[in-house]
Amino acid sequence: MKILITLALTALALFAGCGQQDVQAVREAAVAADGDQKLADGAFRAELVFCRRVGAKTGKRLEVGDRFEASDDERDRNIHAFVDLRGLPPGVHQIHVVWLKPGGEELFRKYAEVSVAPADSARWRTQIVWKDGNNLRFAEPEEAVVGPAPDLTVSSRLNVAPDRKREPGTYAVKIYWNRELLLERPFDYVAAD
Repeated sequence: MKILITLALTALALFAGCGQQDVQAVREAAVAADGDQKLADGAFRAELVFCRRVGAKTGKRLEVGDRFEASDDERDRNIHAFVDLRGLPPGVHQIHVVWLKPGGEELFRKYAEVSVAPADSARWRTQIVWKDGNNLRFAEPEEAVVGPAPDLTVSSRLNVAPDRKREPGTYAVKIYWNRELLLERPFDYVAAD
């Protein structure tokens, strides 16, 4: 019975794009047991990860966590947010990455269109095109990726260099998928000890 429900939801997602049920399943999985997602293989899922640095040669996320200390070190000038999206349904989708400062006021947002399509019988082509809500002609495409699964990662960063004078407190990032809240996760930015 579970297989039939999963197949029906997958078929619905293929025909209707990522809808309310898909978003709800991702949200429920993110809340369950520290993000331990219990979705069927191939089901749409998402995870939001924060880190302080990204390896220049490897691209590896360094100092992953949800608490970051103010620093004068040039290497610590950003807090990175990575949204790992897996099992994306085919089509063109909208994604908004919204950064909130302490108190919940919006700091800034990024907007992109994400396209997912079969590249051939065994591979998928994914691409992110960054947009500007104030300039409808602006489009900054990232290089398309062809891989064995319909997966991609969206990244954004908050500059916390000393000259930015970011106030300590609890910040948050909200991820909207096709205008529906998909994920929300806080992190703490604290003064140096």
